[in-house]
Amino acid sequence: SLQLSLAEVANGHYSTSLLSQIERNRLDPSPESLRFLAERLKLPLEDLESLAQQHRSAETEENQYKSYEELHIEVLQYLKNKEYHHALSILKELQFSQIPIPQRWRLAALRGHAYFEQRKFLEAQRDFMYAINERPRGVNLPDEQQQELMLLHLHLAGTHRELQQSEPAQEQYELALQLVNSKTPFGHVAEAHWGLALIGCTKANKVNNDPNYATKCRESILRRSLGHAENARFLYRSMGDQLKAAAVTCEIAHIEKTLGEVDQARAHLEEVLSTWSSSHNTSQNSTSSDKPRQQDEANVISAAACSLAALELEGRNYDAALRYGELALEAGKRSYKIRRADAYLMRGRILEAINPRDPEAEESFRRATAELASTHRIAARIGAHVRLGHHLLKIGKIAESEQELELARHLSELVSAGVSAVSMEDIASS
Repeated sequence: SLQLSLAEVANGHYSTSLLSQIERNRLDPSPESLRFLAERLKLPLEDLESLAQQHRSAETEENQYKSYEELHIEVLQYLKNKEYHHALSILKELQFSQIPIPQRWRLAALRGHAYFEQRKFLEAQRDFMYAINERPRGVNLPDEQQQELMLLHLHLAGTHRELQQSEPAQEQYELALQLVNSKTPFGHVAEAHWGLALIGCTKANKVNNDPNYATKCRESILRRSLGHAENARFLYRSMGDQLKAAAVTCEIAHIEKTLGEVDQARAHLEEVLSTWSSSHNTSQNSTSSDKPRQQDEANVISAAACSLAALELEGRNYDAALRYGELALEAGKRSYKIRRADAYLMRGRILEAINPRDPEAEESFRRATAELASTHRIAARIGAHVRLGHHLLKIGKIAESEQELELARHLSELVSAGVSAVSMEDIASS
């Protein structure tokens, strides 16, 4: 083999600096320089050309990898800052198939999280399912990516739950819990338990509607759900997140009421309402207002008041039910669409119980469907259309009732058809 210095190879024809940069892949050799080097090194030109191509490919892959890593960091920061629109503006047009395999699933998951936080559950589910399918199998992921994978399972479960897909949702929550280790954030574990509690309540309602299932089966499901909810509340309290702990307490009260433990449920709800009404009034009067925080406080107040209204309605204490219902609606107007819709539905139910032909009852049910019309909250939308349909049937508006119930059936069928076959246009037109 030849042992030549750079100066000997250059032979006065090229500068040694130029050859050094070619050697370290900082410059691509020209066809002329490759021919010169082949002659000086007594190597076949084809071998040098092949070697140069390999270097170019390796350099391109390395640059791509660095570029996508930087993109991942940038988007992650946008998500942490709750700048979901900015995150989507960067990720929306990405062609995942062109991204290196190790980064493909992570970027798809990030785009899914951005859609998820915007409550665009159909788009989020598509990206999450793609990420699940593309993630590497049979390899030990670094701790950071292990947590990314857990969050992916959690949010995919959330989209399944919002789209009335209870079984896949439960499977994803359970997969998330299997990934728990000593480095897992408490919030992730709490979210999984909370999700399983909600899924359990949905299953218990289905059991209740099926006479083939025994009461013991339903109670067993509810007791497991209660355990999950209490675990979630304990974890949120351990983290110091009292607001989420209060939200879970509302779910605990709902389960207790369903189990017949009405006094305990009432005590929990009254405590939440008292604590957070006082806190919310203080934060509203503060000059340094935090709008997202105020929305979350109003969310808890509305949920607690709505549940108390339901308790009073079942006891036929209509005046008290109306007072709680109006409080739920007032707080809901400062919160989210789902809370406003729930409050309108509760108001409609109370007015219907007092006088089915009160036009305000129908108007309240219609307002609930209108609040949800532009959202991906399919389960809530189906429930609102069914409520309105049953009310219209009760007051003799048969044709309008059938129309609402058909809308509910259509939404259910669209989601049952599978996420890949459904678009937002399909949902919006329903």
